[in-house]
Amino acid sequence: MSRIRTLSLTAAVVLAIAIVACANDVEMGEVVGGPDAAPSLTPPADASVRDATLMLACIGTQCPAPWATCVDDEGPSYKCGVDLTRSAKHCGACGNACPTFAPLHMRSRCVQAACELECFSEFNPIDPADWRNCNAKVDDGCESNVFSDPNNCGVCGNACAPGKSCIEGKCGCPTGLTECNGQCVDTKNDDNHCGACNNGCAEDDGTCKPAPPNTKYGCRNGMCRNLKCKDRGADCNGDLGQSLCNGDGCEVADIARDPKNCGACGIVCKAGEECVDEGNGPECAVPCARVGKTACIDGCKDLLTDVNACGSCNGPCASARPHQVAACTKGVCTYDCAPGWGDCNGDSSDGCETDLGVHPSHCGACGNACDLTAGQPCIEGQCLMTTCDAGVTR
Repeated sequence: MSRIRTLSLTAAVVLAIAIVACANDVEMGEVVGGPDAAPSLTPPADASVRDATLMLACIGTQCPAPWATCVDDEGPSYKCGVDLTRSAKHCGACGNACPTFAPLHMRSRCVQAACELECFSEFNPIDPADWRNCNAKVDDGCESNVFSDPNNCGVCGNACAPGKSCIEGKCGCPTGLTECNGQCVDTKNDDNHCGACNNGCAEDDGTCKPAPPNTKYGCRNGMCRNLKCKDRGADCNGDLGQSLCNGDGCEVADIARDPKNCGACGIVCKAGEECVDEGNGPECAVPCARVGKTACIDGCKDLLTDVNACGSCNGPCASARPHQVAACTKGVCTYDCAPGWGDCNGDSSDGCETDLGVHPSHCGACGNACDLTAGQPCIEGQCLMTTCDAGVTR
């Protein structure tokens, strides 16, 4: 009985010390660095390991490294809301923005609190580029466009043979094509380069006026003033070369849609099939059936999951609001918050407006408030806790 009383007295003394040190103590988990350890965000230890050595935790108010409170053109951040190891605006220190050097095709990003240079290429569908630092020098940036540089064609160090140009990352043109002004063209049928580069044909330069159906005058067999099919038309009966002004011209208006000439003259589709192109070129098939989708005007659609055709071909889901993700679930449009964001004001008009990773009133979840009076910050969705002065207990 005396042993039990002694243990109870010891526990009471430890409890009294803990109360003096911090009125709101919570168990943090196994001791790692002792009472002088850095602030911890570790959740409470599981009940199954309560016999392990524990430390007490109090509300933390000082930003632990690498977190900081910074001000930029968008105003001040939340307290301890900036990670200095990866913030492009505050890399290593508040206000230290990683620069971009557009004329040199270089930019920098924050990696482990330091700005690291890298090449970048602005998107341009008309004139694509892929800039690289092939000479390994920083002074001239990323100096080589491997889409067009004959000394670095496709990749750094791949030099084209003398007289060969680099076109879209490849040396020279494929067999049957000729290089004209940096492009590979078919001089047998190209109206702007007919028979030779820069030899253009006049579209209306012909004897038949008007031209036969689905035809025009242009470059055919390397010569101008020849009748040729427009667009995807086809001369399946072979009378186009007879220069008959009253002929039927290219009697197949669209060889990619004609069920009697599907993809090529003479290919006839079976009953119930159509001439369609579902990514493999024109072919006879039941539209969209092989992929289990519905045939809509603009292609095959999955009406159960497609946000652009949810429930019907003409049923697009409304655009998602800020930090919101739209989804089509069993043909019904639904909207969820993006990871790390919450609709804490209950107003759907402004989307998911709250950053749960740093907001002290909604830390990790809507309504989960840190101690605002004490100045407790929210870091990565958890209210900051730190070791109490009382140190370690059991």
